[in-house]
This record gives sequence, C-alpha cells and structure tokens, in this order.
Amino acid sequence: MSAKYNLVCEQATTFNLQFTVKTGDTAWNLTDYTATMTVKPFPNSTTTTVLATNANGKIALGGSTGTVTITLSATETGAITPGKYDYDFVLDSGSVVTRLLEGKFIVTAGITV
Repeated sequence: MSAKYNLVCEQATTFNLQFTVKTGDTAWNLTDYTATMTVKPFPNSTTTTVLATNANGKIALGGSTGTVTITLSATETGAITPGKYDYDFVLDSGSVVTRLLEGKFIVTAGITV
C-alpha cells in the first residue's frame, strides 16, 4: 500500500525531493530499478503535467543506499499552471511494480516568473 503524501512545488523554482526507501531500518537496494513520478490534473487524465523518470534524468536512484532524488528545473516548474494536481511515484524492479507515494502535487504561484 502506498503512502499518501502531499507535495508543494513553488512555481519557477527548482523542485527537489529526497528520501530513502526502507523496510524497517534496512534500505532497499535500488540497483537495476526504474522509477517514475507522474503528475496529472486528475486521476485517469489523458494529459500528463510532469513525467519524471530515472531514464530522463529527473530521478536519481542511489543503488544500495536506497536513496531517491527527484529534481525539476525552475524552467520546468515555471511552465506549470498553479493549482492542485495528482501524482504517484512508482518503483519497478523488473518483476514487481510498487507504488510508494501518491497524493496532491500543489503548485503555488510565483511572483517572479
């Protein structure tokens, strides 16, 4: 079961989220995993607002340390219309797909855009 966690993204600034995936005190070995975070206006929307993956360089996985870093540039966040969106974060081991996080992705308006 995924954890529900709302994220706040300030428009036109660098968005950076870092966390460690653990079971108890043991970090997951994320070597050979793929990761995807998808942000959409609402569930089942055919429009994707943000697609971050380790393949496109917006997600970095820390291998045996279990760390995850998600980064969106100020240019990317500046292109997002302020408002509330839905997101999820998924890890794929190649045989098991796990949705770790889901919730609201709230973009606050920037004054200097």
